[in-house]
Amino acid sequence: MLFIALALESIVSSNSYRIPMKTKVKNWALVTIEDKTLLGPFQILWGIIDECDEYDERGYKKGDYLCSSRIFSIKNSHVRTLTGSCYELIGEGSEYVSSYVQLISLIDGLSPEELNLEKK
Repeated sequence: MLFIALALESIVSSNSYRIPMKTKVKNWALVTIEDKTLLGPFQILWGIIDECDEYDERGYKKGDYLCSSRIFSIKNSHVRTLTGSCYELIGEGSEYVSSYVQLISLIDGLSPEELNLEKK
């Protein structure tokens, strides 16, 4: 038991261990991708970065757009993706439906409104 406590203390005190900070997203949209392949329907988050950790390894800055990976869970305005990213939703958002082909344009930075996606 002492060994585990010492190992944990070593990890926590090292610079390589950080508790992930949530990135805050405004003007957000939950987009359901209706894919008829093996992936089936899934959701992603698209929005504008409002606040993030200055040491964000993804390189986000305030005002950048965000197109997340597949959403794992949504609870109390907090989104977690399959890749482990955490986002806090700020303000009101929208829900849209998209095709897999349109997902490429979302990833490239076009908003759901610019693509005239169908509202859910």
